[in-house]
Amino acid sequence: MPAEADQPKQHPFSFPKELRLRRRSEFLRVQDKGHKITADCLLCLVLPNGTPDRVTRLGLTVSTKVGPSVVRNRIRRRLRELFRVRKASLPQGLDMVFIARSSAREADWPRMVRAYERIERELGQKFKRV
Repeated sequence: MPAEADQPKQHPFSFPKELRLRRRSEFLRVQDKGHKITADCLLCLVLPNGTPDRVTRLGLTVSTKVGPSVVRNRIRRRLRELFRVRKASLPQGLDMVFIARSSAREADWPRMVRAYERIERELGQKFKRV
């Protein structure tokens, strides 16, 4: 039996642990050395990660200044969804930290998508896709 049968099937739009920044040290490295891209209600810090598999990973920061937990969790869900659905269009081998500004509290879905698309375009210009 092939080794592939032993592994669970992964949906192409999933968000597994390998695609997340999870440690504080990873966040701090991107925040200290990364490039800053601003777009409306979002701030993106990005840094090439140098991993051999060239995986682009995402970290999210939504401060309590943005609003109560219900609002912060909604913003996180929206950003994760945008990343999951559109990760194929991002350059490979990056660590990204999205920071929601306080204006993200009032941002509806289309405004969030426009901000994400602007960041996506700038990433494509700064870090050419391979």
